[in-house]
Amino acid sequence: MQSTENLPTRGRVLTVDDSPVMRVLVTASLEALGYSVEAVDSGYAALEATRLEDFDAVILDVDMPGMDGLALGRALRGDPRTCSSMIAMHTTLEEAAVRCGFDAYDAFLPKPCEARMLGECVDRMLRERRQRTPG
Repeated sequence: MQSTENLPTRGRVLTVDDSPVMRVLVTASLEALGYSVEAVDSGYAALEATRLEDFDAVILDVDMPGMDGLALGRALRGDPRTCSSMIAMHTTLEEAAVRCGFDAYDAFLPKPCEARMLGECVDRMLRERRQRTPG
């Protein structure tokens, strides 16, 4: 059996959710599509992860204890190292309500969402990011 440890991935994704079930579902869905995924349980853990590694996309929940998804999104967009990270919201709130709080997210997804929808969203964000990035 060949190790997949050194095989290239479609991209590096950070998922942030206080729900262990959602972290497992998102991780399994994206890994099945060829993404390398790190899952953390809080906004503070996400900030630490982004200090240690670069991610192509960040998928986060809005409603988390401590640092919620809105505060995390602001922190990521405000940091020159992470400001170009694509951010998708996983939320039980209506998109319009979230946009009132913070309008810098690249995509909004209902929670829970189908694995296919999640994969298509991440694919689209990364494709758009590559098109915007010179060189």
